[in-house]
Amino acid sequence: MTIKRVRIEELRVGMYVHDLNCGWLQHGFLRQQFLLRHTGQIQKMRDQGLDEIYIDTDRGEDVAGAPTQAEIEQGLDRQLKDSASVGAALAPARVSQQEESAVAKRILGEATDVMAGLLQDVRLGKQVDTAKTGPLVKEINASVLRNPGALLSLCRIKEADTYTFQHSVSICALLVSFTHALGMDAATVHEAGLGGLLHDVGKMKIPSEILNKPGRLTEEEFKVMKSHASLSRDLLSGVPGISEMVIQIAGEHHEKMGGGGYPRGIAGPEISQIGRMTAIVDVYDALTSNRVYHKGMEPSEVLKKLLEWSGSHLDGDLVQQFIRTLGIYPVGSLVRLSGGRLAVVVEQGEDLLRPMVRVVYDADRKVLLRPWDLHLAQGTEQIADYEDPAEWGLDTASFL
Repeated sequence: MTIKRVRIEELRVGMYVHDLNCGWLQHGFLRQQFLLRHTGQIQKMRDQGLDEIYIDTDRGEDVAGAPTQAEIEQGLDRQLKDSASVGAALAPARVSQQEESAVAKRILGEATDVMAGLLQDVRLGKQVDTAKTGPLVKEINASVLRNPGALLSLCRIKEADTYTFQHSVSICALLVSFTHALGMDAATVHEAGLGGLLHDVGKMKIPSEILNKPGRLTEEEFKVMKSHASLSRDLLSGVPGISEMVIQIAGEHHEKMGGGGYPRGIAGPEISQIGRMTAIVDVYDALTSNRVYHKGMEPSEVLKKLLEWSGSHLDGDLVQQFIRTLGIYPVGSLVRLSGGRLAVVVEQGEDLLRPMVRVVYDADRKVLLRPWDLHLAQGTEQIADYEDPAEWGLDTASFL
């Protein structure tokens, strides 16, 4: 099988689409893989803002000179490590991951409950009530300042029936971390966190059968779903005390750098900085989360996708900063060490290539080990690559 990445303008009838290369976006095609039988399919991709896709040259026509998927992956691996070589963007954790984990778990539970109540009220036609969201942002901010990895690693675990609520909390925590990494002032950090909590309020005006559909949306359903961004913006615009930044987060998190996003199709500098930041964290959280219709990707793999989509979809400079915020192996990632053992990342340090890890498994003998912490920055062992926990039957959260 030879998989190549091609630009939309290079597509021709007779080519076989292997991947639409937009996993973070429900796109109106019922399948990711199909034979191009007519030009209308190509036009539909253009209309939906797709820029580059992957084709299978063994099942359809080829494009001479197009880069292979393997070549793309090698380049992205290099870019990811280059991003990490600059060093961490966040200050070192003030308390250990283990110490903060119990507090973070409580905060996440309370925050999910608050957002469930707030969003259900919006569904019932009530105005957005921000009375409880301010204190919530302060608690999330305090947890991130103590140890960002503790809360962010928990945010990756979502339940199907509370996904929308948990996603809002995740975006809040990610934006709080991101704004701190960029050195923004306390007031901006707070407004960004509030915007993260409220960015999807418009989804409560989307019919439940579309919002909770356990599968890909049809083209018509996709059009309805896309309206949630403008609905969110409009709902928040009518709430006393809501800042322009919060409204920008809600209204711009699905816009694209190259245009073709929604709801307004604006591009580049027309999109506010906070809107571009939210687009990045929204993609990251969506792709790392398990959903009914797709398995969440590993964080390191998603960070490479962010790099691949820089320029056309996402702000490349901000993507680099986001990678330095999380580290190329975010807390909770499973990694293979140079000595053959598997370990879970538990703390980031200044050197993002050598975080602190918890050794848990002997990959050669295929046996669990008594967990113990290893400071890679203080020794000679290195991370060889990241691993998919499912392939080893490991639950990384249980080791945190």
